[in-house]
Amino acid sequence: MSEQPNHTPTQMGEQADQIKQFAWTLHDVFRLFQRGWSRRLRGSGLGISPAQSRVMTEIHQCGGLTQTAIADNIEMEKAPLGRLLDRLEEMGLVERRPDPSDRRARLVFHTAKAESLDEPMWGAARGLFETALEGISEDEVLVLLSILERLKQNLLTEEARMAALRRPGEDEGASVAK
Repeated sequence: MSEQPNHTPTQMGEQADQIKQFAWTLHDVFRLFQRGWSRRLRGSGLGISPAQSRVMTEIHQCGGLTQTAIADNIEMEKAPLGRLLDRLEEMGLVERRPDPSDRRARLVFHTAKAESLDEPMWGAARGLFETALEGISEDEVLVLLSILERLKQNLLTEEARMAALRRPGEDEGASVAK
């Protein structure tokens, strides 16, 4: 929401209420999606957890990444990710190969077995999305997607702005204004 000058106190209070409602609703929807995804994965019989599905999806979309790159992309610490990758490797779903450009690193790839899980995973996801979008018209879905894309772009712009303000060596959680 952009700032508009000359708001009355009542208008400012209404806007603050809308922002709170937006925040809580977004949080609730995210939480319900997580719970629904977990339930659908358990019911699918695929034998993978939501965290494993997140890692597998990242590898599927961007195969050939290092563990560090995957951790950064999905915002997971390297040690827990390493354990997840170990388990996925034991299950025959990923393989690690030497990085030809850096002999210290290994790249992570999907296996053929993992590829065979893509359609059943997407089937579970489609079911969840169909449930979430029940009763919402195609036009409303298009408006929702447009709004979500704008939210995403606003947040990516903010991330880039904050990254530009960060001092070299400072991590993302560090304060930029002192």
